Amino acid sequence: MALLSEIVEMIDFAFLDEPPADEKSWTKAMKEPAADILAAAEQAYLDAPWHADELKDRLERIGAEHGLKLGKTQAPVRVAVTGRTVGLPLFESLEILGRDRTLARIAAARAKLAAGA
Repeated sequence: MALLSEIVEMIDFAFLDEPPADEKSWTKAMKEPAADILAAAEQAYLDAPWHADELKDRLERIGAEHGLKLGKTQAPVRVAVTGRTVGLPLFESLEILGRDRTLARIAAARAKLAAGA
């Protein structure tokens, strides 16, 4: 970010009912095993203590199960929740967004993937 006016794209997801639709980000992040990662993240986050460190730890474990590093594992979650591949730190963003909104966005992304979008 070079100008303060660029911050809107970094934080708008937190103020919108749904994340922004960025098809380029969607196409980049929602490759195999994105559906499995999103399903596992949704389950892992259902009962997680809602703070950034715990959310990160749970997603790291999911990545390890798929043989992926955190960057590749968090990409589908980031796009599902924020609409973009680039943004503020993911886990702090999830913490601020809250459990209900985060899980709803992950579920919506899973439905979109299942529909072949």
